Amino acid sequence: MESVFIVVAILVVFFFVVQQRYLKQDELKDSAYKKKGPLLNMQESAFYNALVTAVGQHGIVLAKVNMTHVATPLSTNKKQWFIANNRIAKSYFDFVVCDPRSLHPRVVIELDNGKELDKGKIERQKLLMHVCKSASIPLIGASIKHSYQVGRLRRLLAAHIDLIEPDKEVRFCKRCGSPMVIKTASQGEHKGRRFFTCSRQPHCTYTENYNVVFEEDA
Repeated sequence: MESVFIVVAILVVFFFVVQQRYLKQDELKDSAYKKKGPLLNMQESAFYNALVTAVGQHGIVLAKVNMTHVATPLSTNKKQWFIANNRIAKSYFDFVVCDPRSLHPRVVIELDNGKELDKGKIERQKLLMHVCKSASIPLIGASIKHSYQVGRLRRLLAAHIDLIEPDKEVRFCKRCGSPMVIKTASQGEHKGRRFFTCSRQPHCTYTENYNVVFEEDA
């Protein structure tokens, strides 16, 4: 019985030594790397900087985010799940704006590179729209330029991200000039949403959407 344990121990040691020697010879043998450069090209970087400025402290901007990190197939069937997952595994979202505390995705932004539509570009756009629609993630399209107006970006984002800081926001009624106050809708299709209303109600009934962003270039 002891001889069997000895033989097993010898075999284990033998395979361990052989494995370690093989790994030392072949592990990472042809795996030298070099740095590729910036993660974003000049046009993408310009948009990224404008987007970060527009979002401010209200969100975290991530670039080139793999789709599988944002969305996952609904199917409970393993085969269908893998097919659907593989369909998006090699694709990415250009930019994702996330909640600053939880990093929960709030908005996806696709940057049009300005190139003519071809089969690959059309298929990518179809996939983007399908994934975002089925996952209920807002999708915003933006044209690529070397410079961007932060004000316009803020107005695009305002429908999806809370860009208003109540403690700092001072707004006056455009009808009578009186200070406006923030209220929450208690009924109707907008129940639970905040909005600005004139402090002179019911004498003045002017209201504005809570998250409307006014800029100098409006």
